[in-house]
Amino acid sequence: MRLRRPKIIVRPLPGNIAGLACKAKNTIEIDPNLWPRKELEVLVHEALHLADWPMSEQKVKYRAKYISDVLWRVGFRKKA
Repeated sequence: MRLRRPKIIVRPLPGNIAGLACKAKNTIEIDPNLWPRKELEVLVHEALHLADWPMSEQKVKYRAKYISDVLWRVGFRKKA
């Protein structure tokens, strides 16, 4: 199975929502007001949802935290 690259939409999200994934539209929405490290975690989290929709939220949270921590430690950062 080949995964398509999702469209990333940066926009203020309501309440305390940091990110959203939409399988039907293949999109990830992310709030622009996140700290860089949290932004990385949320992007990984939402990408995991799109890659494996049936995966439980608990597994997605754990794996996103683990992967984003590894990426952060080796120096992955958003370009300005």
